[in-house]
Amino acid sequence: MNLNVSDLKAEIQEKTLDLEAFTRARELIRARVLEVKDSTSPLTPLPNWSGTDAVLGSLDLAIHSMERTLAELAVMLESARPALQLVKMEEP
Repeated sequence: MNLNVSDLKAEIQEKTLDLEAFTRARELIRARVLEVKDSTSPLTPLPNWSGTDAVLGSLDLAIHSMERTLAELAVMLESARPALQLVKMEEP
């Protein structure tokens, strides 16, 4: 896939928003788990529910994948930019 600089910047912006959303979701769930860790609820408390670990694990996997994708896009963006060249101007 050959993306130009503006395409790469747009992808980076979108993937950054995705990463932020998934990271906030993980933080919210972890905060809730800590909040109810001493729960005496007769039903399975959130920290002991196997689905909690599954959700957090899935979020962690997705977040790490997004971080890798963003790093790859940053390298692609750097490669897509033309090298700067200094030009000495002659005096009139």
